[in-house]
Amino acid sequence: MKPVIQKLVAFLREVFSEGGQGSFSRVIQGLIVLSTCGWVTYVVLRTRAIPDLGGPATFVGAGSLHYMTNKLPDIMNAFKGGPQPPQNGQQ
Repeated sequence: MKPVIQKLVAFLREVFSEGGQGSFSRVIQGLIVLSTCGWVTYVVLRTRAIPDLGGPATFVGAGSLHYMTNKLPDIMNAFKGGPQPPQNGQQ
């Protein structure tokens, strides 16, 4: 069981980091998605009906602004044809 947990932790570190450094915007986005899924699950289990998902979709979309704001300089460089940042820890 321990190797499975170690693999999961390594995977989560890779998902929530960028080039080996932790990414605040990725962690916040992950928390927003998890909290929204938890809230919708609670409402469905409590009321036995699927709620209008317009509000949760807006909340998740607005939460993704953290990540988009963080990546905006890289996106602008890509449009200008400038140098690209290293991907997946490559240099």
